[in-house]
Amino acid sequence: MASEVKVNTINEYTSANGVTIDGVLLKDSKIGGTITIPGSTGTMALTSDISAGGLTEADQWRLTANITSTTQPISTNLERPDGTLQSYIGTGMTESSGVFTFPSTGYWLVTVVMSAYVTNAGGRTDITIRSTNDNFSTGDTIGIVRHYQDLSGQTDTDMVTQSVLIDVTDTSNDKIEFWAGITGGGVIVGGTNDNLTAFTFLKLGDT
Repeated sequence: MASEVKVNTINEYTSANGVTIDGVLLKDSKIGGTITIPGSTGTMALTSDISAGGLTEADQWRLTANITSTTQPISTNLERPDGTLQSYIGTGMTESSGVFTFPSTGYWLVTVVMSAYVTNAGGRTDITIRSTNDNFSTGDTIGIVRHYQDLSGQTDTDMVTQSVLIDVTDTSNDKIEFWAGITGGGVIVGGTNDNLTAFTFLKLGDT
């Protein structure tokens, strides 16, 4: 026998768990699970109440002045780009004394783009990506972006990049910092108007 229940509101029994209807989870204005659209006449429209996917966090910081000596970590001359159309998605990263804190747990792609030059043969510049799961009581090198110079007197600026994928499970302890290494007249190039050396943080999904 068919039956019908009419209500104005259905609330979740356990906070933050959402409501499951026939295997489909409704939670935080998002739909999880498989939805079958019957027949050739079925339609589904995405509205502001249904998440269409996409990144929930995307942020970028840049170096605003040149680095000419080894710096561990890079803790000054950092800013979020503020040029025309430049912005970020979500809460954004927090930086303090060179340590970057993530706004939420999840899988994050961290990318470094370094503009640099070296005036002496055999010199180099590098930026080391360091991670921690104990708020930098200890730290681990997980990526290095590096520029070498083989010929003396060459001062052309090159741009090199490196990316790492990390799993942030505790925003109080899982953090990132960047170290600059300089030898042989190396310069890591920064600027206040352009992204010459920059750090990009993209949250790809939940952990």
